[in-house]
Amino acid sequence: MSASELEQSSIRYTYRDRIFHLDKVSAGLWTVYDEGRADLGKLVRVAPEGEEHEPVFGIIFPGQVETALEGSDWRGLVAALINTSIDPTPSWGGGQGAA
Repeated sequence: MSASELEQSSIRYTYRDRIFHLDKVSAGLWTVYDEGRADLGKLVRVAPEGEEHEPVFGIIFPGQVETALEGSDWRGLVAALINTSIDPTPSWGGGQGAA
């Protein structure tokens, strides 16, 4: 999928053997849903062109107002959003040392 595919009103996105959806809310803003239509967060176009002459995107987690991650690989950003919703606790323990 290329960035131009994001211009469709709705995109099916297969990841980790599951179907997710990106629904275009407005120009440069999409909501990411799981198959049950739970809102997993937003994908937003931050800039029309970055250093690599590609659009720059960011993800916004539910309840947040600022982008958590940004980059030109929108698929990777959506995967990060999905991964966080599926397993909100990082496997590395979130920097918490042993007590």
